[in-house]
Amino acid sequence: MNKLLNTQVFQFKALFLFLFLFSLHLPLDLWSQDRRDMRKTERLPTPKHLEFILLSIPEPSGITMNLTNDGFFIVSDDGYLYETNLRGDIIRKSSFTGIDFEAVYVDSNFVYVVEESNRRIRFFDHENLSLQRTVYVPYSGGRNKGFESFTYNHAKSKWILITEKDPIVIFELNHDFQVTNKVIIQLARDISDATWYDDSLWLLSDEDRKIIKVNPLTYMPELIIPLRIINPEGLVFGPDNKLYVISDDMERLYIFKSPVNTP
Repeated sequence: MNKLLNTQVFQFKALFLFLFLFSLHLPLDLWSQDRRDMRKTERLPTPKHLEFILLSIPEPSGITMNLTNDGFFIVSDDGYLYETNLRGDIIRKSSFTGIDFEAVYVDSNFVYVVEESNRRIRFFDHENLSLQRTVYVPYSGGRNKGFESFTYNHAKSKWILITEKDPIVIFELNHDFQVTNKVIIQLARDISDATWYDDSLWLLSDEDRKIIKVNPLTYMPELIIPLRIINPEGLVFGPDNKLYVISDDMERLYIFKSPVNTP
């Protein structure tokens, strides 16, 4: 009887050890695969900015072009949505005060602003920047490691929200802003912004100081661009094919030549 009991205990311990090692191996294997993918990805030389503009916006953290391409919408950690001209001069700002605005996107319907800590997407009217609607997207990650990026993935016809870190999760949303898919990526230590350009998705990492062009269908890396900017938090491409990158700490807007489609 004791021999049978010892055998069962041994089998249980062996099964437990197998499951434990398997649970460790799986994420490590995925991490290793991502690291191999990043090592094989084409890397451009670190670009030198053409110029930078000082912003009068405290802790700017997200940027997008307005619909007429003659200025920007910029959001700030202070919870305001700003509209500026191409030189970064403030034209107007929202009367609504949010909490920790981190990402902004615009289309013909609304200006969309994302709050990181309370997981909300705010819909603002173009004409007067008044708040029209709010959508809550649940996420149980760290309060200060929530949604940092928001844009539209034209290849999948999905909105995408991206968490900052630990882990970096791409939430795909349908046109009713309901989550339809989640993808964990490990291409950087964090992601601070995302934008759509040249039929690709472009991600910005603050902690790694780099831009990563990814395939919008697979989210696999295709190109890496290192940056020499302190605390890069926002990026967008202009109709002039220039790349605009915001520094949160420096409160600057850096302007680069486009890394693609540039003679």
